This record gives sequence, structure tokens and C-alpha cells, in this order.
Amino acid sequence: MKYKNLIFGLLISFLLTSCDCWVIIDGEIIDSQTKEPIEKVRLEFLNIESTEIINSTVASQEVNRIFSTDSIGIFFMRSNNYGFCPNIEPKIKIWKEGYKTKEFIVTEEISRNELVIELEKE
Repeated sequence: MKYKNLIFGLLISFLLTSCDCWVIIDGEIIDSQTKEPIEKVRLEFLNIESTEIINSTVASQEVNRIFSTDSIGIFFMRSNNYGFCPNIEPKIKIWKEGYKTKEFIVTEEISRNELVIELEKE
């Protein structure tokens, strides 16, 4: 009986720790002509939950998280915790004033790490 409880406890611990799954995408946004990095580009998941709670003096509300590139065009996006990983290709919206808005699907053939995405000027 002692070992049965131990095995049951280990199994429950394994299941609880293996239920963490975030969709993570990172990379760089560059200008399609100059190949220079673009700062302050906005990115948003379109088909995956990534939310944050905004507190105000009136109330709190949950909104979609908007990500941004840093001063050297690098971005990092993370979804909410899904528990078990969703079998879905992440779709992201990318925009900045002066550039064409782009929707980008991260297919299985594309690595989710160190993406290089080009934006075209309007």
C-alpha cells in the first residue's frame, strides 16, 4: 500500500508539471529593401490566446496582449498557458505605421525560434 500511494503521488506530480504549454515565437523584423531591423513594430497572435489584465480606476479587464520589437528589431511572443499544447499553426499580425500590415502563419516547416520577417514599406 505504501508503494501504491508513492506511485500515485508521483504520477499526479508528473501530470501536473507536464500540463504547462506555452506557444513561444521569437525573431527579428527587418525592412524588406534595406534589410535593416525595424523597432517598435507591433505583433499580435490572431488564433492563440495571449491576454493580459489591464487595471484602471474603474475596473479591470482582460485584453489581447500586443508585443513589440525592441531597438534592434527583436521580438518575443508568448501565449497563455494552454495546459496541453494545441495542435495549431500560430497566426500573427504584424504592423507599423509606414509599412504594410502583414499576417504571418508559422507553419510546421518554419522554426518558431529566430524567425526573420520582412516588412514592406507602403
